[in-house]
Amino acid sequence: MPVHDLAPTAQPRRTAVVIGAGMAGLLSAAALAPRVDRVVVLDRDHLPAGAQARGGTPQCTHSHGVLASGSAAMEALLPGLRAELVARGAFSEGDLGTTSRWWVGGGLIADCAVGRPGMAVSRVLLESAVRDRVRALDAVTVRDEVDVAGLHPGPDGGVAGVRVLDRADGAAAETIAADLVVDASGRTGRTETWLRAGGWPSPEVETVDVGVRYVTTHVAAREDDLDGRRASICAATPEVPRAGVAIRQEGGTWTITLVGYADSRPPLDADGVRAFARTLASPDLTALLDGREPLARPRAFRFPSCRRRRFDQRPGLPRGYVAIGDTVCSFDPAFGQGMSVAALEATALAEEIDRGGAGIEERLHRRCAAIVDGPWRIVVGADLLIPGVRGEAPPGHAMISTYLRRVQLAARRDPVVAAAFLRVVNLLAPPPSLMAPAIAWRVLRGGIREPAPAGV
Repeated sequence: MPVHDLAPTAQPRRTAVVIGAGMAGLLSAAALAPRVDRVVVLDRDHLPAGAQARGGTPQCTHSHGVLASGSAAMEALLPGLRAELVARGAFSEGDLGTTSRWWVGGGLIADCAVGRPGMAVSRVLLESAVRDRVRALDAVTVRDEVDVAGLHPGPDGGVAGVRVLDRADGAAAETIAADLVVDASGRTGRTETWLRAGGWPSPEVETVDVGVRYVTTHVAAREDDLDGRRASICAATPEVPRAGVAIRQEGGTWTITLVGYADSRPPLDADGVRAFARTLASPDLTALLDGREPLARPRAFRFPSCRRRRFDQRPGLPRGYVAIGDTVCSFDPAFGQGMSVAALEATALAEEIDRGGAGIEERLHRRCAAIVDGPWRIVVGADLLIPGVRGEAPPGHAMISTYLRRVQLAARRDPVVAAAFLRVVNLLAPPPSLMAPAIAWRVLRGGIREPAPAGV
């Protein structure tokens, strides 16, 4: 999924309002700023100065993934962001196929050349850096401690702005007029309520109940950890419905997140965390946890379901309104795709505004659906194989799952298959690319006959 040049080519559309100052909202503001006269970003939280947690993102202290596609999209929207993050302690060097260890299907896939660097950074540092850069844009005003009370209808039946309440001083409702409203309020936002109150239809929602519970701890890092790797990702399997991820971060620390599905709940005490890690297919997290005390109290988070709002399939949505980020789709966080999908959607927003003409809203919702389709099929398909997960399987689920299992097995021995798989996982290529003749031949013959990688 290439990221194109985002230099604006169309005339400004005057004023845009973005609901939500999380990653999706901030990246949308970055996409809009060169293309409109004024962007107003609204958030109900008090937005902190610096890299700090905030109430609206209770998961922000847990491990977060920035996929290669997401990192490239963020860099296109905010040039120089990657260098700034590295200067502040993040890691982005080498090839993601050799700087990370990927345990999928119960085994370690081969080192390979993907051709893109990874990004290892905490969510709080990433969001802080993006927020500071967006705030510095001339066209952007960020207002915190503001509640969006509803969408303001226009005389043509579309959305002409938003009604807001100031939470800090209890000020009466005010209307902010806008030519475009971007709803980045997230999975728990009041999207359906706002649309119904304005007389517009709300989108159908697809749900997969995953019952994910995860616990995150932080430990001190050593230079020789994992032979210098910057991340280790261990996916759940039907046989072992538990997952884990370790990401090297700024401040000389590892963030380590342990994930359980259905009845598998990671404990919160240090000994329990170590015992849970020993049940994973990968020994990497155990190696990082044994003999090290947590730097802070482990934190827990619960994610009950993946949700996808089908804006692309709902006729009658109002002009002047688009949705983006988790408002459109919230994925199982164990796959680390949410921020990167939001970044790709923000670049699509920029491209559709540059394209101009009528129907920007419908076009963007179709673009977002196309961006979401691949990761949604992968995530939901993998989750539905795990006992206790409930939801409607996507078309072709059984056949696709069987083939992906063959891909994973071949990827343990064949670096060409491993690279193709990681390009799909990192949203650099669509899932059908794994069925290209050159890859399918290698998959179906079981990979190159070489000794299995260590640890398998």
